[in-house]
Amino acid sequence: MQVALAVVGSIVAALLDTSVAPFAMIGGVRPDIVLVTSLVVCVSIGSEAGFVWAFAGGLTLDLLSAPARPVGSSVVALLIATGIAALVARFAGRNRLVTAIAVTFPLTFVFQLTFALLVAAALGGIPAADPLGSALPAAIENTVLAVPLALIARWIWLRWGVYDRIDW
Repeated sequence: MQVALAVVGSIVAALLDTSVAPFAMIGGVRPDIVLVTSLVVCVSIGSEAGFVWAFAGGLTLDLLSAPARPVGSSVVALLIATGIAALVARFAGRNRLVTAIAVTFPLTFVFQLTFALLVAAALGGIPAADPLGSALPAAIENTVLAVPLALIARWIWLRWGVYDRIDW
């Protein structure tokens, strides 16, 4: 059930990323909703759900904006960022809420630069004139977006999540 909810949630996040995010631009930079939600889900709920979220959300994102994005470029960049988040979450300790918010800032740079390299390799040109300069405002915006999303994900997990209990 967790995987099915991750697929549905990631498709909704990709739809929001392509339809609502262009209207939520601050300083010419739009938030990466699929990236932030996949990182928050990976750290807060679990790496399996985070990887499913990154794969399905990235594929949906690529298919919805196919001429501008080569199919698979967002998937690879999201899986790399989510994999790093899963490694950090494994060694971070018990406070997953703070970890989910903290990993968003540096992993936005990883995602933006990986995506720029993949698009440059596939299409022959970098999608932004200065990918590192545009990544800083995106990292700040994504970190601000991660705060309410991490709180919501943690609340949902504490309310309806599955707990391992000793069965006597």
